[in-house]
Amino acid sequence: MGGGTWGAATDGKRIYTNIVNSDHQNFTLNPTNETTTSGGWVAMDATTGQILWSTANPSNATSNGPVTVANGVLFAGSTYGQGPIYAMNAETGKIMWSYNTGATVFGGMSVSKGCIYVGNGYTVNLGGLDPSFTAGTSLFAFCVS
Repeated sequence: MGGGTWGAATDGKRIYTNIVNSDHQNFTLNPTNETTTSGGWVAMDATTGQILWSTANPSNATSNGPVTVANGVLFAGSTYGQGPIYAMNAETGKIMWSYNTGATVFGGMSVSKGCIYVGNGYTVNLGGLDPSFTAGTSLFAFCVS
C-alpha cells in the first residue's frame, strides 16, 4: 500500500520518498493525522527516521514515480491522466507550484544546471494497473535563472 516504488532522494538532512497507495485505501498522513485515499510523498529525518511531513497527492491519484530533490525543492509526478508534476518545499512539504503535462507521469525527474526534465506517458496492459494511465510522448524542461 505504501513505500517507494523505485527509490528515494536525500539532501543530507532528510530522506524523501513516494507513497504509492495503489489500492486507494484510507491512509493516515503523519504527523498531521489527515487521511487520504491518494498517494503522496513523505520526508523523514535522515538521522532518526522520524517522519517530518507527508503530503497527499492533490489529484487523488497514485504517486508511483521516484522523487527528486534540488535546491530545497522536492519534485514529484502523479499518475493522474493529466500528468501533473509538483514542486514542494523540501522542509515543509507545502506544494509551491504544479504543472499539467497532459499525460501520466510515472517516472522521475532529472536535474541539471538549474533545470528539471520530465517525460510523460505510461500505458501498460497488465490487468491490475490503473486503466486511467495515459500515453504521452513529451519531454518537458523547467529552468530557473
